[in-house]
Amino acid sequence: MPVSSSNNEYLAYSLATSESLSKDHHIATNRNNPVSLFAFLQENDGDPAIKNFIPRLKDHILYRLKNLDVSHCDHTFTDEECRQVIIPNNTIHSVHTMQVYYMTYNTRHKYDTINPKIHGDMMVLLGESAPSHLYWYACVLGIYHIDTWLQGDHSETTKHNLKVLHVRWLALLMSYKSGIQCACLPKVAFIKESDYNTFGFLDPAQVI
Repeated sequence: MPVSSSNNEYLAYSLATSESLSKDHHIATNRNNPVSLFAFLQENDGDPAIKNFIPRLKDHILYRLKNLDVSHCDHTFTDEECRQVIIPNNTIHSVHTMQVYYMTYNTRHKYDTINPKIHGDMMVLLGESAPSHLYWYACVLGIYHIDTWLQGDHSETTKHNLKVLHVRWLALLMSYKSGIQCACLPKVAFIKESDYNTFGFLDPAQVI
């Protein structure tokens, strides 16, 4: 799924660098690459990654705007609830990269750049109380920011600008021995495209 690049994103990142000490990530909010949702679906018709793209996106928006805990991150809301989600002109905005800030072992502040074209792999903490493995893994397919609000919900009448990642989840190979005792990193693999949970949306703040 192609994502247009822009030199302005680098400039936006440069301006944000001074704030990086208090942030965990940065995504530019320029509007150079608007994406009309219905045109996008037509152009990518048949691509399994965009099957149910809009319903999944609205599920994610509801999860974020209702401030639900991480256990609801893959919750499917009703059609009536999804109709509350307003996306002006059915348009979202694509950006080329995302920066994830971190502290090194020698207390240096650095960042990784996630780019769906060349470096889209990332991981998040597993949202379970007693997990057998600490992380989920995914490949980023697209980086977007969206103006949105919920219609008819008086507590959410303010317009929000949400940053979201469109991802393909990866499965941990449980049969492969990994960890400190084995001195081996985990192995992951693609989940079958036919699996309903293969593709989804993620809050960038969850990326580590």
